[in-house]
Amino acid sequence: MVLPRVLLADDLALKTLATNLGWYVSETAAKLINIGLQHVDELPDELPLRVPRSESAGFTARIPLTDDQVVREIARERDRSISLVAGSLIHLGLRYRNEIPGQIPVQYNRPEQPLTKAS
Repeated sequence: MVLPRVLLADDLALKTLATNLGWYVSETAAKLINIGLQHVDELPDELPLRVPRSESAGFTARIPLTDDQVVREIARERDRSISLVAGSLIHLGLRYRNEIPGQIPVQYNRPEQPLTKAS
């Protein structure tokens, strides 16, 4: 379990995504952290030391133990809090939110046909 701190804009995007998917915020955050870890090479070299409470929100996210170990290792390597690293990974995950498993990308190759009685 981690307690991510995210910027207010990311908090709103996270909650909107969770609502659209019909998932809990914690569950959505865990998926985004996982996606962020898949793109960890894009994490900025210098993460801020802290995010002011007036500009951020915090919550609880249950993440798999394997992800938890990696998040903690990144926090140790960068000498940053686990909350800040988790929030940064959520920010990165939001950039790649279309990679959330189970989502089917919308692909329409032809114009939509009118409904018939059979449909």
